[in-house]
Amino acid sequence: MSGLFQTLRIEWMKVKNYRTFWILLAIIAVCIPAFNYVIFDVTDNSFPKINGKSILGNPFSFPNVWKTVPFNAGLLLFIPAILIITLITNEFSFRTHRQNIIDGWSRGRFISVKIIETFLLSLFVTLIVFCTCLYFGFHTQKPENAASPGWAEFRFVVFFFIEILSYSMIAVIFAMTIRRAGLAMGLFFLYMIVEQFVVSLGRNKYKVHWVDYLPEEVTDRLIPQPFAARMMTGKDTSAWENHIPLYLSMALLYLIIYIFFVNWRFRRNDL
Repeated sequence: MSGLFQTLRIEWMKVKNYRTFWILLAIIAVCIPAFNYVIFDVTDNSFPKINGKSILGNPFSFPNVWKTVPFNAGLLLFIPAILIITLITNEFSFRTHRQNIIDGWSRGRFISVKIIETFLLSLFVTLIVFCTCLYFGFHTQKPENAASPGWAEFRFVVFFFIEILSYSMIAVIFAMTIRRAGLAMGLFFLYMIVEQFVVSLGRNKYKVHWVDYLPEEVTDRLIPQPFAARMMTGKDTSAWENHIPLYLSMALLYLIIYIFFVNWRFRRNDL
């Protein structure tokens, strides 16, 4: 355990004075609540109201907010991915990974600390999402119509953590494989676009269901679009609920594959 803390302390020394790290971290911390506030303002002021209530309902009030904020935050997952790719490719650009190995680190230790960093960043972003949910939930709650926070729906925050961890590990794969920040980011975004194209084409044109279990799509489906969810029938909702264990199992399987792949890739490559 002391070795782990010593390793993390060394990693902290690498980033504590790195301005880009703090800028991207600040962007993440600001963009999630700000982006949700923009959507909140649009839905609250730009749609017709019946008896003082929006036709869209109250997506930012309890317990709906547990689903709305994580879904909206999911649209910004490329920002943490940029940070991860930047930090990992810097190791190769400045040869600090080689120096770590010379200093006595094993390759497994180097990879392990990168995975732990990815986990911690995902946890940090999830904490921001959680705080944003609480803010909007209590901000929109009216004394005459106070609603329970609906902690059962907190599961969507957990689903968001799984989603961001999955996206972040894909970013780790691109960073470890390409080792150049610009090219890794470009291919990461291209992959995101291509997978969404394949999912859309397969689902809408060819009516195949295996596209629902592609790496990004399977975690995206854990958090349905909040406004579309209002139009789901009881049968649709039941079918989605029944698929949650399968989505979670597939997401976990992909995470295991990602970890094994980055380990194999880094051990195989020359320093």
